[in-house]
Amino acid sequence: MRQKTITPAVVAFLTMTGISSATAGTLSPMEQAQAFATCAGRLQALATRQGAVHDPQSSETRQKQYGFEDLLDALLPHVSETGIDASAAKRWRAYGWTEIAGLLSRAQYHQDDRHARSARADMARRIDTCTRMIL
Repeated sequence: MRQKTITPAVVAFLTMTGISSATAGTLSPMEQAQAFATCAGRLQALATRQGAVHDPQSSETRQKQYGFEDLLDALLPHVSETGIDASAAKRWRAYGWTEIAGLLSRAQYHQDDRHARSARADMARRIDTCTRMIL
């Protein structure tokens, strides 16, 4: 199990940019927390799948997941002040995980190639949305 620490860089990132320079100041702390938790769940599901098939990208995906978890951990005290309880983050993370797990399943097992391609494209878009938040 990985020990969670909030680095000064994470705090500075949250303070200076919110999610990204393009969306700075446009999302409330609760919306940011929801985005971070959802992305952590999405990346956790993808990293789990990548690890299961020995994909060398699994380590990089896992590091991105940890980055979102760090961002979420840094933001949760501010979200708690607004009355949102911390269990909401668990639900958002589970939603992200389930979302990607379902798309991975459709991409691999759907008998219609068009549906499988659509699932892969949808998954790639969702992962790219998360990746763009931290790059």
